Amino acid sequence: MSGNGNVTLTIDGTEVTVPKGTNLIEAARRLGTHVPHYCYHPALSVVGNCRICLVEVEGMPKLQIACNTEARDGMVMRTRNERVEKGREGVMEFLLINHPLDCTICDQAGECKLQDYAFHHGAGVSRFEDEKVHKPKNVSWGDRVVFDSERCILCTLCVRFLDEVAGTDEVSIDARGDQVTLIVKADGKLTSPYQMNIIDLCPVGALTSRDFRFKSRLWFMQFADTICTSCARGCNTTVGVRDERVLRMVPRHNADVNGDWMCDHGRLHFAIANDDERLSVPRVDGRGVPYAVAAQRAADLLREAGDSAAAVASPFMTNEELHVLKLICDAAGIEKRLFLNPVGPGDELLVHSEKSPNARGAALLGFEAVDQDCEGVQEIDVLLYVTPREGIALPETVEARAKRRIVFAFHEREADVLFPLTTWIEKDGTVVSAGDRVQRLVKGFSRFGSLLTERAALEMVLQALEAGFEPAATPAQAFERVAAALAPFEGLTFTGVGAHGAPLGRQEVPA
Repeated sequence: MSGNGNVTLTIDGTEVTVPKGTNLIEAARRLGTHVPHYCYHPALSVVGNCRICLVEVEGMPKLQIACNTEARDGMVMRTRNERVEKGREGVMEFLLINHPLDCTICDQAGECKLQDYAFHHGAGVSRFEDEKVHKPKNVSWGDRVVFDSERCILCTLCVRFLDEVAGTDEVSIDARGDQVTLIVKADGKLTSPYQMNIIDLCPVGALTSRDFRFKSRLWFMQFADTICTSCARGCNTTVGVRDERVLRMVPRHNADVNGDWMCDHGRLHFAIANDDERLSVPRVDGRGVPYAVAAQRAADLLREAGDSAAAVASPFMTNEELHVLKLICDAAGIEKRLFLNPVGPGDELLVHSEKSPNARGAALLGFEAVDQDCEGVQEIDVLLYVTPREGIALPETVEARAKRRIVFAFHEREADVLFPLTTWIEKDGTVVSAGDRVQRLVKGFSRFGSLLTERAALEMVLQALEAGFEPAATPAQAFERVAAALAPFEGLTFTGVGAHGAPLGRQEVPA
């Protein structure tokens, strides 16, 4: 017998100990064994309506559904034998009776559980010879989600998510028998700011994204596991890229940050990465120049200005970029070190009131948070300014206080020296998210082949100021320099931060 609230059972001949109350799907997962399932999700209530998770339990006369069967001490379970496979085969036959044969045009192809399970657990042939039941297709559930009732297997994951997680209770089951379908209550349009999570949850192709629909097959895309930068939450994401364009962003599981979800605003906020009109080369006095020329000009301006210069950083910069900017300020004698900290409404689920990913990192590196009035910038000789993102900028009155301007921006604008700005998916680095958690950005592509990150461009400026400075050879080396300079990073490594992040040390982080 197990103690301390645990139970020990045997799964396919191997013993495993799990906490009391664990269901058999999760118990099998502890051993790396996958029990097929459609309607089950660990963050949602259990309904047991798809029946594909059938397993055999010694002492029970019938096959049991693993999602709603609790592991017990001494239990012996089998996830694979002839009886289990025959049961799953029968479930698959029922599910496929009225399912349309449209895999060739379905967005879910390549990541469809129905496809996968039909291959692994289906009979391989159909005994159904009658006309399939036809239901509404291409049904708009608003401007983000499209519903295909013929493909729906009524797992109700979407119903439960909107009720239990989003708290909007917007979808329900309608009709009976072979006409049963899902409907959106009220005026037929979803309103939840988290509604696109039901697309991720749908195990078949019944719910698709209006934004991503028909854009690419899964196997034509490359993927990068990174984070969302739309707010300080830093939801873990997987970004899909094809032909150097971001096509979609979906949540990636992280129990310490976002669970399995992300907001719709965050997942759709990538248009700037695909903008062909973005600035792609540095400019000096309006003329396109090599990075080295722009860096030298910026260094000359800063050296001449000395303490009459000001630096306004961006909380969308990585810690590594901010660290190089700090070194530039040190080398040029810049005392005014500020950053714009955009804020706005948040919610109780994921959306944070801080609308940037790294305000905490900027504060740790000695930059002072200011609002858009930027009162710390009075009449100055040179303003070194890194634009936060589209839609957030210094007021023209603030820029007018500077005689000369060195600016990082996405688009062309007036400046003595103008550097192209990169997006979050075009660089490697780290940020400090809400909860003082260090998380990694991962480069997925570069919109323009010659585009340098802010860190690389700033390192060139620092080299021009201090001839002895050596740029970091790798993102890991750049992180090491940050960790060596900041006590809260002590003990952290770029590799150790990993795909899911790591908490800062116990030192107090500036608010």
